[in-house]
Amino acid sequence: MPGTSFDRVASIYDATRGGERRGDSFADALATWILGPTVVELGIGTGVIANGLRRHGIHPLGFDLSDAMLRSAVARLGERVGIADVDRLPVADGCTDTAYFVWVLQLVDDPIATLNEAARIVRPGGRVIAILSNSEFDPADEIATIIDGLAPLRAERLGRNRIVGADLAGLTLEYQGYTPWDGVPSTVTDEIDHIENRIYSSLFDVDDATWSTVVEPVLARLRAIPEPDRPRARRSRHPLLVWTATSPSL
Repeated sequence: MPGTSFDRVASIYDATRGGERRGDSFADALATWILGPTVVELGIGTGVIANGLRRHGIHPLGFDLSDAMLRSAVARLGERVGIADVDRLPVADGCTDTAYFVWVLQLVDDPIATLNEAARIVRPGGRVIAILSNSEFDPADEIATIIDGLAPLRAERLGRNRIVGADLAGLTLEYQGYTPWDGVPSTVTDEIDHIENRIYSSLFDVDDATWSTVVEPVLARLRAIPEPDRPRARRSRHPLLVWTATSPSL
């Protein structure tokens, strides 16, 4: 995972991605599926989701590569977090009841390999859960329709169908659905600022030529929307996938 890239947005990450309100919403979606008591969040970030899970009596451990993001997580969760690569976890085989990811698999080189690493640490009968970053917005959301123009910057390897159909070692797909619809107020000006300041991970390392051909046309269309400072209630949901871990011999 590109932890150093997230260091540069750590101070504004929560403010630009829904903060604890979003964390509570995702925690509610995850809590139904989590088996305990030993739970690990892979790519814990600022800890907003793990913090939300505490309302359900769930107290995850968490790993992330970004030191700056982890400082926020420590402030929320104490010493239940550590620095680690999600592809090389410092966790013994089969010692965890549940491992989960939220908005992480788009950041790794090989999502299938990362899921297999999660499967390694989960006991037979435990679960691996992923909430993907592929947002589905209300069809009437004019901002989302325009921002879809940034799709060429997103990793094709994260296609939901590819992950659902993957041959994962020791994992059987138990459920595929979505998180509940969730509304986040935003303005066109907010979205323009987020893009121009490269807040989203798909924009971190965009070169000048790609910025000119892919990003600038999207910005131009956003700037043409009337009433750019009017708050809009933007509703979205995200793919939610749940696997059950089986023994390697099954």
